[in-house]
Amino acid sequence: MKTKVLRVILFFLIILIIPAFTLLGEKETVSYNENKTLAEFPKLSFESWKNRSFMTGLSDYFSDHFVLREEFIRFKNSIEKIIGKNEINEVFEINGNLIQTFKNIDYKLTDRNISAMNKLKSKNPDVAFYFVPIITAQEIYSELLPAYLNLESEADYIEYCKSKLIGVEITDVSREIHDTDYPFYKTDHHWTTDSAYNAYVKVSEKLGFTPLGTESFKIESVSDEFRGTLYSKTLNEKITSDTIKAYKTDTEFVFTVKEEKHESLYFEKFLNEKDKYSYFLSGNHGISSIENKSISEKKELLLIKDSYANCFVPFLAEHYSKITLVDPRYCSHTQIRGINPSEYNEVIILFNVSGFSQEQNFSLIELMGGSND
Repeated sequence: MKTKVLRVILFFLIILIIPAFTLLGEKETVSYNENKTLAEFPKLSFESWKNRSFMTGLSDYFSDHFVLREEFIRFKNSIEKIIGKNEINEVFEINGNLIQTFKNIDYKLTDRNISAMNKLKSKNPDVAFYFVPIITAQEIYSELLPAYLNLESEADYIEYCKSKLIGVEITDVSREIHDTDYPFYKTDHHWTTDSAYNAYVKVSEKLGFTPLGTESFKIESVSDEFRGTLYSKTLNEKITSDTIKAYKTDTEFVFTVKEEKHESLYFEKFLNEKDKYSYFLSGNHGISSIENKSISEKKELLLIKDSYANCFVPFLAEHYSKITLVDPRYCSHTQIRGINPSEYNEVIILFNVSGFSQEQNFSLIELMGGSND
């Protein structure tokens, strides 16, 4: 009888103490490990009570601020691994690497994005256009991933894109990535700077200039404590942290973003933060530009990009007087219209294939060079 009473008392203590600690404990606004903003305590009003948004917000709040939440998530994920579950939040662990899968392609969206590319090229017939699709880590480890997933072949997807392009030359750098010793971060979805360098060599050949050899760069390991977005999805402590490299020269650049000018393409403050990949170009911006002070003749490049380009563009910046970077994911219609491809020597579109296949805002590029009226 005493044992039963003690169990009841313990049960009620748990269901009272955990919420109390959750409610009264010190609160964070951001989970840096999970790379997410945590829910705020909802405001109570007649309307929020009536439409149940208060209860939904309260549930989100307790879920995000649950005491020992991250420890519980780690424990839960460890148990799932022990019982044989290989996938946590659509992320697989393969040979010490975290791999996000690429499946369920929306080909209608892909066709719309390629159509936007073709239309932009047709409006600028005298400008050379290049599409550089970047494979993801899934393609490297495809043979080790479970067959039941029926994953898309990224090589086939690139061929599909190639068959739809009109006037745009595709530059496939998959082989160069495959040949890189450390092609992708183990804890993040991005390619490494080594992969970006090898891709730069291939792209340079297409663009008609001689790439700089590795001896021309001072190659630095700027951090060996990088844990990226895939770690945030799994909180898998068994995966070792990644090393971030930078390939630097003495070339003087002016990087302009949000009307602020910077004398470097690298931002060391981010190496002390969770989002260490923002060390390159300080992260993602709608419109930004890079000027190379050592090149006097006008040779300008328009680069339409996603975040994979952030560690890639410093290599190209060695060869252009100016590069304008456009990330359609963060652009307004007005900003897009203000960019005219006819003013540039070349246009490069660089996206990872998974992102390109899902990108809803890419078709905004059709508006480039249009009127703001």
